[in-house]
Amino acid sequence: MTLVSRLKYVNVLSIMVGLITAMSLSACDDQPAVSQTDVIKKPLVMDAKLPTTAAVIECAQLTPKQAVTIKGHNTLSKNCDLTGQSIRFELRDSHSSLDCQGAQLSTSADDSSKASAIVIKPKTDAAIENITVANCHITGYGHALHIRQYRNPNQRYTRGVIDSTANRALAPRDIRVINVSSQNSINSGMFVGDHAHGVSFEHVRIQNAGTVGLYLEFGSRDNVIKDSVFVGNGFRTFKPNREAIAVDSSSNNRIENNQFIHNGAGSILLYRNCFEHADDPSRSNHFKRTESSRDNIIRGNVFQNEPVGVWVASRQSRNLKGFECGAYLVKQTLFASYHLDSAKDNQIIDNQFTQVEQGVIVEDDGTLIRDNTFAADVRLPIQVGSKIREDTAAGPVKHTLINNNIFADKTIKQAIDIRAASKKATQIE
Repeated sequence: MTLVSRLKYVNVLSIMVGLITAMSLSACDDQPAVSQTDVIKKPLVMDAKLPTTAAVIECAQLTPKQAVTIKGHNTLSKNCDLTGQSIRFELRDSHSSLDCQGAQLSTSADDSSKASAIVIKPKTDAAIENITVANCHITGYGHALHIRQYRNPNQRYTRGVIDSTANRALAPRDIRVINVSSQNSINSGMFVGDHAHGVSFEHVRIQNAGTVGLYLEFGSRDNVIKDSVFVGNGFRTFKPNREAIAVDSSSNNRIENNQFIHNGAGSILLYRNCFEHADDPSRSNHFKRTESSRDNIIRGNVFQNEPVGVWVASRQSRNLKGFECGAYLVKQTLFASYHLDSAKDNQIIDNQFTQVEQGVIVEDDGTLIRDNTFAADVRLPIQVGSKIREDTAAGPVKHTLINNNIFADKTIKQAIDIRAASKKATQIE
């Protein structure tokens, strides 16, 4: 894209977002009105390239709160309506698929459980692969979609199954999620469990998740999130508390060509969990994270009306006292606890930022920020450095490369805030 065309894009995008915001947002701290998402709705059915010989599940034969086990390739009957029935689907075998053919699924009024609508989970301690879920549109439930291993992380950790390679060998892999939507989930809309890999999300829409929109759990890698929309997530108690996508000790992922609108804590936050609640092995996710959220590519996305667009090492400067962390302590006082975060060698390329408080925050090493466009209404496009980290053996944030970005109505000095200790190790071209 040429300089002139990119500047034109910023102006058009600013006008478009301004119109959307005027129609649907009364204040920055409120959830967006449903009308805002009318402009980003996707068709109920897309061609997922699934086998034409799939078995048909007749919806009329399903009963409320039924858990349906999917074996092989299956499709729901056409014009299926499963609203208010709390029906769930479980895919537990390799080489299987579920095409909902545009069906709407939602929970019943008397369902207080946090069960997931669709679960991909092996039957035993063995990986499953080559699984597709398509054209399912889900309201409510704990998660709309949950991809996980047979055993919880704490069970494996207690048994000494700690090595990343060993855990990855047990995890689901090569999974496609196509044209699936999640609205008003209790927890995260879609959850990729630990060490799952090769999961692709295409044309998904996640709206108003109670916590994170889409969560990439520790040890997961080689996943793709593209051509999707994330709006209004992380407002469970009507205050900003979580982000659209959490990258938690997850690596080699591609997040491309997505749209992010008004999420609670921001759009994409990359960090390493500090071994939260380390003294409580009964928690299902009790497992020390050892891998960095590294080598991720964030490219071609549009960030609109967000507190933060992309935050690299988002927990580096955060007081984690209440998290009861068990690893990477760097500073502690009576009322505060800080832990070394890790999100190295990530790339933020060719994205568009408009009506964003802070575009990119960098608090770990090796970040590339290139060919991005920041509209005039972005308060601070780029911030580099961490005071907390400067006082540790890790030292200042270093090896940041900022190249060929466009800042509307701001000079380089106005657009880029670099802590003094990180200036020598930051290159601006």
